[in-house]
Amino acid sequence: MSFACSWSVFAFVSASVQDIVQGFIRDSALLPCESGQLKVNTAHWRYNDSKNVYDILNGQGTTKEQDAEYKGRTETFPAEYSKGNFSLRLGNLQKRDEGSYCCFIPNAEFDLNKCINLQVREKPRGIQEKPGSNSGVETTAERIVSLLFPLFSATVLLCV
Repeated sequence: MSFACSWSVFAFVSASVQDIVQGFIRDSALLPCESGQLKVNTAHWRYNDSKNVYDILNGQGTTKEQDAEYKGRTETFPAEYSKGNFSLRLGNLQKRDEGSYCCFIPNAEFDLNKCINLQVREKPRGIQEKPGSNSGVETTAERIVSLLFPLFSATVLLCV
């Protein structure tokens, strides 16, 4: 394999993108969080490492310690906890909701901390939403991967 081919494959594999989710004012946004292969049943959602957005303790969602500004605006999916999915839907978005939301999953072996940058903007006139979508907006990570995958595939084919 030539140097150029080795470098191209390495650059693609080592690249990482912070997840960005975009939502519209008064709509909701889905903030993804998955534990992967870790068998856990506890996760904590925090805003800018300070505000308590939502807690999942021993497989049960709780808003007991939740900051007042999130009351009645959060939703998780309890049937998905056993699959390692601790995603959070934040409703009635406001401009002040912009910022970093981190999902912290404690584990005996190592802790997982996944952060999402939420961007909130005015809804353009005439936009049609797809049911179950993230306010009809693709995340930046999805967009980048969908653009880079054909390039990576072509590079691998040329290098073989």
